Formats: sequence, C-alpha cells, structure tokens
Amino acid sequence: MDNRQATNMTWMVVEDNQAIRDIIATMCELWGFNALIFQDGHQASAYLAVEDPPPPLPDVALLDIRIPGPWGHEIGALIRQHPKLHNIGVILMTAYELGGTDAADYLQASGADQLIYKPLPPMDDLLDLVAQVVSARQALAG
Repeated sequence: MDNRQATNMTWMVVEDNQAIRDIIATMCELWGFNALIFQDGHQASAYLAVEDPPPPLPDVALLDIRIPGPWGHEIGALIRQHPKLHNIGVILMTAYELGGTDAADYLQASGADQLIYKPLPPMDDLLDLVAQVVSARQALAG
C-alpha cells in the first residue's frame, strides 16, 4: 500500500488528550483520510456496540491505553469481537513506561498489532506504521 495514495483510509482514534486528538485529526485531514474521533472509552464502546455502524468504517484504530471508561486494550478486544471490524489494524498508544510483561499482556488482551509510546513519532513515521499495520491486516483477511 502506498501511504500517500491510501486516500480512502479511515482512522479510528480513541484518545483523551485533546491536543493529541487534534493533531491526529489534522494530519488525517491533510493526508485526505477520514477520522472517527472518540475522547474516551465510553464513546468508543458505544460506537462498537452498533453491529452495523454507518460508513466510513475504520481501517485502523489508534487506542490510548489509559483513558476514561473502558481502557484502550479493552476497546481493542471489543474491536476483535466486532462482526464488521474484527480485521482492522489496532495500535495501542501510551505515555507510560510498561514494565515486565505489561506490554505483551496489553497486546495479547487487545489483539493489537503494535504498541507505540508517546510522545507520538513524527507524523510521517506514524503514517508508515499505520500503512504497514493496515497492509498486514488486509493480507491476513485475504
């Protein structure tokens, strides 16, 4: 997938930090992507409770782990159980250092493809990571 040509991509972003939400939403707009923005786990889980959500459906979800309501790894698990969204890419985000087996535990519990630490990487690097995750998920879905 050519990162710059994936203009129909939709990002689901679950992040309680307004500045980070705004940055990601702005970058999606500049890249020509759709963005479904949720400020907490309550909003995201309400969206995921709909069996047939309205388009555009997300291709990838960026989930802050520590958010009000269900945490990001719990939202990831809901995505993996969703009849229409279970094959989308899932990337967990956190500003907290995860020690021991915490990172692996969060990845396993959520079914996430990647874990990134905040501050977020440069936006072009984030775009490359998202494109890799989406391509890998599309290949798995075959």
